[in-house]
Amino acid sequence: MNNLTLQSYLSHLFPDIQMRKPLFYNAPIGIRFKLTNQKRVWEQGYMKNVYKRTYQIFKALHDENDELIVVFRSPSSKAELSFLKRTDILMKKFIRSRLRKTSVQLLSTKNEYAIACRPTDLKQKQLLQSIANRDLHIQPAIEEECYIINVSKGTIFHLYDDRALDVVSNNQRSLGLLQEKFNEWILDMDATEHSPIS
Repeated sequence: MNNLTLQSYLSHLFPDIQMRKPLFYNAPIGIRFKLTNQKRVWEQGYMKNVYKRTYQIFKALHDENDELIVVFRSPSSKAELSFLKRTDILMKKFIRSRLRKTSVQLLSTKNEYAIACRPTDLKQKQLLQSIANRDLHIQPAIEEECYIINVSKGTIFHLYDDRALDVVSNNQRSLGLLQEKFNEWILDMDATEHSPIS
């Protein structure tokens, strides 16, 4: 991966997937999950359910020894220098110190920052809560989009805000367990957009 840019590497790993919002509609195989049954953010238990479902889906998808690439993408209008300063903050917030002290493989462009790691290297709950909070003025929160690529399983996990998350894949097998285990959380209006997972 050293000699490849992030985009060329992803094009090789996911030839039929465009890693941009809405991820679900830019991939031939995927599932979109709703994260709570409550209709309004101020309803009791709304964010608690969002955090709980997000974490359960993340844990079911990622085994401890899976190889991940975590991609942070800033708004395109953000200055390059400003984003470079943000990378230090992202590392300290979401990457465990044992990895920060080692040689971490990074792939970056002017508005993307990628970290090669394993699930156990991530401060998982803090990262997921920060993404879910991004539009709600709740702390902790980050403004960057975050895509968690599982190289071992061929999946991309994208929590886009508190409403829902997308998991797409380059193969149907990797999503079978999620579909079976969390079937009640799949958004019905999106279930017919993709071919059934068998």
